Formats: sequence, structure tokens, C-alpha cells
Amino acid sequence: MRLLGVLAAVLIVSAIALVFGKRHARRLQRQRRIHIDRFKLKRRHAEIELEVFGSREVVEAVRTYAKEHHVSVDEASKRAHQYLQEIVPKFNLLAYYRLGAPLARGIMHFLYRPVVEHKVLREFNATAPKGASVVYIINHRSNADYVLVAHMLFKFISLSYAVGEWARVWPLNHLFKWFGAYFIRRRYREPLYHAILSTFVRTITSNGVTQGVFIEGGLTRDGAFQKPKLGMLDYIVTAKRDAEFTSPLFLIPTAINFDRVLEDRNLTEELVSREDRRTKGEKLKTSFDFLFKGFFRGIFKRFKRYGYAVVSFGTPVSVDDFVRAHPDALSHDFETRKPHMQEIAEMVMREISGALPVTPVPLVARILAERGVATESEIAADIERLQTLWKDRVWLLREKTGRDIWTAARRVLELRHLIQPAQRWRSDLFEGEGVPIIEDAWQWNAGQILLRDYYANSLLTFDEVKQRGWPERRSAVSGAAT
Repeated sequence: MRLLGVLAAVLIVSAIALVFGKRHARRLQRQRRIHIDRFKLKRRHAEIELEVFGSREVVEAVRTYAKEHHVSVDEASKRAHQYLQEIVPKFNLLAYYRLGAPLARGIMHFLYRPVVEHKVLREFNATAPKGASVVYIINHRSNADYVLVAHMLFKFISLSYAVGEWARVWPLNHLFKWFGAYFIRRRYREPLYHAILSTFVRTITSNGVTQGVFIEGGLTRDGAFQKPKLGMLDYIVTAKRDAEFTSPLFLIPTAINFDRVLEDRNLTEELVSREDRRTKGEKLKTSFDFLFKGFFRGIFKRFKRYGYAVVSFGTPVSVDDFVRAHPDALSHDFETRKPHMQEIAEMVMREISGALPVTPVPLVARILAERGVATESEIAADIERLQTLWKDRVWLLREKTGRDIWTAARRVLELRHLIQPAQRWRSDLFEGEGVPIIEDAWQWNAGQILLRDYYANSLLTFDEVKQRGWPERRSAVSGAAT
């Protein structure tokens, strides 16, 4: 109760500061020359409602809902209005740039060494047609993805995320809406709700709101790519049915990788039977231990960061060009346009796969998954072999040699007790009287094999995952591909 009281006080103080900070927010916008999508601003919400409720799809959905649920059209309209109010963000410029930006920067630099490759974005911004609409399509590894990508793009744009049900709890729901996020119910099958959501997404897309969408729909459980979901992508692409939407529309493939995903143990635990999983109490204790230890280590400047958090970008995909080549992608029949949606989804996923950053921990996890036990020199040599083999992949590491990359990975892995020293007999090398030489080596902690495969699988390409079978259809991790 005390914690809720503190959160309530913080929220109230923040609300008062934001309400009375409009003049300061406008001054901030002018000073930084920040371009804000007009449909994010609160005074435009009435226009959004008019566009959404004026669409033929929503009108028909309201009538159908009234008929099927034996209620009046007015009651069905009220239900639709509730759905829209739940979805629509309440973007606040001051909250985004004075609260969100410093908070995201502080969190990311405290936990990780964040890196972003801006080259593709700079080239795109220099050559893209004026007034182009942009949607960032992102692979999903952690709930920290929201903070990481927002932090990396603050200087370029203010991003509106499609956020799942997990953030619809007080006070997170207000904070996310202030930051421009809109909520979606991922497994909610109500036709009226989806009519409202799809029309809302098409409306903001056609009005140039810059969005961030996690195409996999949820977090990966085994570390590999998941099968892309078509729903949000379908809403975005079919915004091109609007004859007045003449601005070019681009999808920016955005790839994320971490040396540590904060939720990794909770995620991989879902791959085992319920009897072998930790209880909610044990999970809660682990979370509090992490926060408690991290807090005090931070105070005494003894906190060690969890390695790299990297964002990179693939080649932008022009929706206009795709639609011209595949006119049935705008068909009003979903089964007709579905194969085209699948094609563009896989096109984007391959771009994400090609842009996926290589980081130290997944590299070592992959090597130890293949070797079992390896010496430091063998690990360093394997890293250099992969550097040559994967020369077309994205390497944004400060460390350049195999030994330096191994050292960076070892710091994180030892901190988390994921690797342990081992000894190995070398039958091909002998000392006096034919006694085999014992070598010092490393192996993965036998009790954490799921985590080894989780990080190793993050380096699988999209086509490798597609060929082996989608993770959500598998009962357990089979290990990293060779």
C-alpha cells in the first residue's frame, strides 16, 4: 500500500507539472526543432474519432455488434468508443522529452553499453521523398526493447509504439500513453474491437504518425526468430487503400540484440514442463533480489553492466512499390491478400535478420554449444573464424580481436555464473613418460543449458529458423544450428 501511495503521489505531481508545463514544452520543441506528428497531439483526438467512426468498416461493425448482442446501436457505439479511448494515446511533449528521454538514457547506460548504427537512417533521411510516412518494424527480444529503441531514436523522431496488455496496469498505462504508445489486445477476437483497432492504425499511418511495431507479436522463448504476425502489418499496408494517402510509405527493418535479456530465465522456463518451473513466489524473490542488489551496487559504484545492447537497421522496404507489384495486397478479402502479406512480412524479417547485430555473449554461447568444452585460445580462434565467415553481418563491437571479444563475453558470463572452468586431457600432446597434458578450459554451466541455447539461437538467420520449424510450435529447444 505504501508503494502504491508513493506511485500515486509521483503520478499526481507529474500530472500537475505536465499540465502547467505546456509553455515550456512548446519552447523545448522550438529550441530543438522537434517535428511532432500532428495526430499525436491531444487537440487532434477529435479528428481521429471522426475518421475512425466515419469509416464504413466501423459503422458496419457497430451494427453487427448491436444485432449479435441484442443491444441498441447507441450502446454498441458506446462500446466502440470505449475501445477507441483505450487505444488512443495521450502524447505529451514534455513527458516524452523531459521525463522519457532522460529516464530511457539513464536506464540503458546503467544496464548496458548501448550502441546504434545510424548509417542506414542517415542515408534514408537524405534520399527519402519529402513527407514520407515511416513505420519501424522491430524484432522482439525483451520488454527493454521499448526503452532501447526509443532512446536510440530520440534525436530523430518521437516513436509511437503498439504496446501489448502487459503495460495496461496503473500507473504504466498513463506513462506509456504520455509517451505516445497505443495499446492493443493481442489475443482478443471481438470483431468490433478489431474494426476499431484496424481503422485507428490505418488512420494514423495515413496521417504520417511514425510507429514502432514488433512484428513477432511477443517475446521469443528460445532466442530464435518467431513466425511473423500479419495483423498489424496488414493494417499498415492496407492504409494504402485510401486514395488521399499519396505520401510514400516505408517500413524500416529494425534489429535488436543483447548480451543479456533481463527476462531470459522466465522466458526459457516456459519451454519446460510446469512441474519443473519456478513458482511465482520464487520468481518474485529473484526479481526483488536483482533489483535490491543492483540498487546497492549502483549506489556504491560496484554495478557491472550486462554487456552490449545494440540496434541496427536493414534496407527500408517501400510499401508503394510492393503494392504496385502486388495489387491484390489491397484486396478487401483477407484470404486473397494473405499470401502477399506473408511475402512482405518475410521480406522485412530477412532484412532484420541480415541487420541483426552480433554481440559477444551469443557468440560464445554458440561456440560452447558446438564444442562443449573449449580453451580460451580455441574460443578466440572460433570467434575470428566467425568474423571471417560472417563478414557481411553487422559487427558494431568496440573489441576487434577474438581474444578481446571473448574477454568481454567472459565478464558477463562469469558475473551470471553461466560458465565454469573445466579441465581437458589432450591425448595428442604428452609430457614426460607419455602422460597426457591437462589443459585449462571453459564449459557452460550444466544447469543453464536452456540459456546457452537461447543466446546461441539469437544468431540463427530467419531462413535457418524457418527451415527448422517455428519456435512456438516446438516443445523444447533443440540447440543451436551448426
